[in-house]
Amino acid sequence: MKCPALKNLDPRAKVYAAIFLFSVIAVFIRIVLVQLDRGRQIVSFVSEWERYGKPVVVKEMMAVDVPVYTKFTVIIGQDGSAKGFVTGDIKDKLAHGQEVYPNASSRIPCGTISIIGQELDMETGMFPVTVAFSNCSGASDSRMVLFAQTQTLKTALVVPNDIIDLAKDGSYLWKVEDGKAKKAHVRIGSRNGYGTLVAEGIKSGDLIVLRGQDSLNENDKVKIVGR
Repeated sequence: MKCPALKNLDPRAKVYAAIFLFSVIAVFIRIVLVQLDRGRQIVSFVSEWERYGKPVVVKEMMAVDVPVYTKFTVIIGQDGSAKGFVTGDIKDKLAHGQEVYPNASSRIPCGTISIIGQELDMETGMFPVTVAFSNCSGASDSRMVLFAQTQTLKTALVVPNDIIDLAKDGSYLWKVEDGKAKKAHVRIGSRNGYGTLVAEGIKSGDLIVLRGQDSLNENDKVKIVGR
């Protein structure tokens, strides 16, 4: 049975109608195929996880002595030295002849502290510090941030900041025990741009999950793919 509405259309309109109908059918078929493909992929992931375990990247955390640095800003002079100001608590941690570094990860000092002022500067409300450079390049009157080691944390466990999850019941991370995922509630001692000091909750030698923790549940079987 022919549709009267289509019968009355001119040839050009019939072509446009056919193209439109074909496009609708093609989109519908594509949607069905994508949904079927996604379904097969999910089933594949689930079956692989059940058989081999969820893939994770782990690291064996070892307690080590961790240096703690404090930073202060100086202005480079023309005589191979630089001057800056520090607060009273930082001043008490610095020492004459102490090495300073261009960044906290550097192992090569760029100079030493030559003068630590004991009198408060009235304009800044801080104490003056002078640094003698031995390995530094910088334009005169330019500012530079220097790092000085002021403390060493003995046998500390430090983990990357981004693996610590915050929840209503506290902070936690994931570790692997006997091939299974375990949620470890931790107490954070301190935190900065270089890592998080864990005071309680994990011990030296624990396998801590660095990647893949977003899909984990308690006691999930895991497959270690990197460490």
